[in-house]
Amino acid sequence: MPPYDTASKGGAFEDKAAQWIASHCLLDGISGLLLAVSGGADSVALAAVLHRLVAAGRLNVRLVVGHVNHTLRGDASNGDEAFVRAMAERLSLPCVCRRVDVRGSAQKQKLSIETAARSLRLDALAALANESNCQAVATGHQTDDQAETVVHRLMRGTALSGLCGIRPMTVLNGRRFVRPLLTVRRAEIEAYLRDCGWVWRDDATNRSYAFTRNRIRHRLLPALHKQSPDVAARLRRLAECGHWARLRVESTADLVKPVDRSEHTLSYSRSEFIRQSPWVQVELIGRAICALGGRLRDVTSRHYRELMAKAARADSAKITWPGRLAVSVEADRLTFSAPIERLSVFPSEPVAVSIGTVADFGPYTIRINYVDIKGKDFFDYLANKPPCTEWLDAERIEGPLVARQIRPGDRFWPLGLGHEKKVARFLQDSQILKPQRQSVFVLADTKKIIYLAPLRLDERAKVSKRTKKILKINIFYRDKDA
Repeated sequence: MPPYDTASKGGAFEDKAAQWIASHCLLDGISGLLLAVSGGADSVALAAVLHRLVAAGRLNVRLVVGHVNHTLRGDASNGDEAFVRAMAERLSLPCVCRRVDVRGSAQKQKLSIETAARSLRLDALAALANESNCQAVATGHQTDDQAETVVHRLMRGTALSGLCGIRPMTVLNGRRFVRPLLTVRRAEIEAYLRDCGWVWRDDATNRSYAFTRNRIRHRLLPALHKQSPDVAARLRRLAECGHWARLRVESTADLVKPVDRSEHTLSYSRSEFIRQSPWVQVELIGRAICALGGRLRDVTSRHYRELMAKAARADSAKITWPGRLAVSVEADRLTFSAPIERLSVFPSEPVAVSIGTVADFGPYTIRINYVDIKGKDFFDYLANKPPCTEWLDAERIEGPLVARQIRPGDRFWPLGLGHEKKVARFLQDSQILKPQRQSVFVLADTKKIIYLAPLRLDERAKVSKRTKKILKINIFYRDKDA
């Protein structure tokens, strides 16, 4: 791997990447960018190109190299990590790495290796970006990846959202993910690296026909390429058209507000619903499903078409969908209802919890007090913590406290985990049964969750040897009817 001294080579390739970044505003408002580098050709080119654009003054962003070791290939995986560290050192860029247990997670959650790896990788990259003060993560997806994705989704069956393929910019796990190389082909990338003297690592699993994506890459797309040499570029343009159409659908759906919204129901005006295009109707149905805690993958295209047809007719109807989500077509509205057991045991509005007082929140009684441990042995004090009690560092609490329900998209930093995580994912990974999840709530200050009660504290509020004043929290479960 040569030092960075080949500035005259690869100019056209770099121009192409720079124009794509600018035209899609990928780095607008970004001061720190984490480069997701696996060691493969695409990610090596990503790091090389962006580093060169920054060095030339064409981009104004701080770069950090990030690597996720999936620990799937033993010494080969460790070799990838060492390669990426060496590359970052040659580029004089900071490098952060994280190891994840893909096989263990796949077995625990009963997922495929591919699905588990993607989930853990996104979690790890978001956490590394957070720790490195980077507002975005850049990945090395390119045009051939886009073509494979679109074909894969067409084979499985997809609607407009899936037809968009890999988007130039998305928000995943609370972090912006950008794809600066989505406009270039794999062959262009490898030619660029050879011209500039860069080497890369090959992952043998990318050649295995055991994975559907590899069969698409090595068999189907080459066959299509013989008939149409520019098939990859055509599929990329199709995805771009889908993306712009999707944005139009979303912006139109934003204008259609529910006429009624309660803890377990959501209603649209029937007349306004049927005035929308089928694409917008599908978007509105999907939003209702998500708002009531349903899962989109449980509802098929047949369910969508049936509801849309019934809404267009003059009669009324009642439908029960998977997950026991109910839909009622009435004279003037469409009403989606969650099953009774999904109703929260907690009030819909947050409840203020003042220090030195007692508050009731659903089936719990919460008592919070200060404890001054000055002059006491910290470890002895920690070892004698009473039952139903948690301790927080009072100086790490910002503003007043509230108890509230878990909200979609909530994130916290589980004590001892080392990085942020979505609350929903934490509960799933912890194998908390759905009925038990209904008894979990959030205790938060004005900036963050400090306690996913009564399961896990947040790392950012934990006590330490430097703690001078403890915030003692007692949470007692009581019978709701008591």
